[in-house]
Amino acid sequence: MTTASDPVDPPSPSGPPSPRPSRRRFWVMIAFAALAFAAIAWSIGWVLLSIQLRASIDGWMDYRRSVGDRLTHGDRVLDGFPLTIRFTYVDVIWGRTDGQRELMTATDTLVISARPWEPFTLHLDSPGPVTGAWQAPSLTVGLTASDAAGAIRFAPGELDHLTLDLRHAVAIDRERQVIARADRLQVEADPTPPRQDGGDIPATLQFFVSADALEPTDILTPNLPFEGPADGRIRASVRGPLPISLDPPSLALWRDAGGVIDVEHLGLNWRPLDLTADGTFTLDGMMRPEGAASAEMRGLPAMIDRAVDRGLLAEDVAALLRLATAAFSRTGSDGGSPSVQAPLTLQDGRLAVGPFKILKIPSLIR
Repeated sequence: MTTASDPVDPPSPSGPPSPRPSRRRFWVMIAFAALAFAAIAWSIGWVLLSIQLRASIDGWMDYRRSVGDRLTHGDRVLDGFPLTIRFTYVDVIWGRTDGQRELMTATDTLVISARPWEPFTLHLDSPGPVTGAWQAPSLTVGLTASDAAGAIRFAPGELDHLTLDLRHAVAIDRERQVIARADRLQVEADPTPPRQDGGDIPATLQFFVSADALEPTDILTPNLPFEGPADGRIRASVRGPLPISLDPPSLALWRDAGGVIDVEHLGLNWRPLDLTADGTFTLDGMMRPEGAASAEMRGLPAMIDRAVDRGLLAEDVAALLRLATAAFSRTGSDGGSPSVQAPLTLQDGRLAVGPFKILKIPSLIR
């Protein structure tokens, strides 16, 4: 029994201790703040880069117009945030007249885009049809493609690399007759190739061109001993100062300055012929291709038979070619079917395999 004078123990707390800010909550708040800051910084950077890209595109267009190009387009739309800066142009037309030669290309939609972390690489896409035309007194060619894609990479102050990819391309002549078609055409160009030792004339352009299922029509190949589509590849370097145009005076200046084309690899698979070659070429005084190459060929016997059937080779010449083919055939360099290695020459407007002239090569200016 207790009395009023006896001490009373304080009641013990029955609930949890009062809450205190935890260290985890503190770091969560810091993380959210950092993310918010990063998002704001990224948004500001995206806007600034889009303004810079638009100014660069407009500046390039203004420059092309100042040198005589006809360049027009319709509406322009900006989108792609947050990972892409994308400008979509409609009704784009680009044309240029150089004397009697005229170049024109057009597309309904052109998309120019860049990634913020790759601001010096522009990606080009045209999801709709692309048309182009080259008109000159000696040659008129039109080109259409179902769609196109490409990329342009810049180094400080200069163009560094260019790629172009055309799908379902069709070439037509001035009478709008189809002269060739291809499932795919690819072009790569490097206007600033690394300087290589061992050459008096430096390389000023490296390029690669490939064609898948290239099929010239009978307008171009009425009697050639081939059939079906062809696949072709060429990788080469241009030496000498690049011509400012493809007109005869500019080409002659390039040739006279030591201009040559070094073909590092040429591949052609056009049934029944399978050819690989490398060599060096230039232009002669009549603007005809001239040069020499080393080639490895498969399918020569079948090609010779077809050439005879179509009146391209006399039987006595074909007999000599068959003997030479049999004498010089050996296992291919890749261990495959027998092949023939022989020199190719372009001289005086003729293509010759060894001592046999087989094709006439026209002048580029006709």
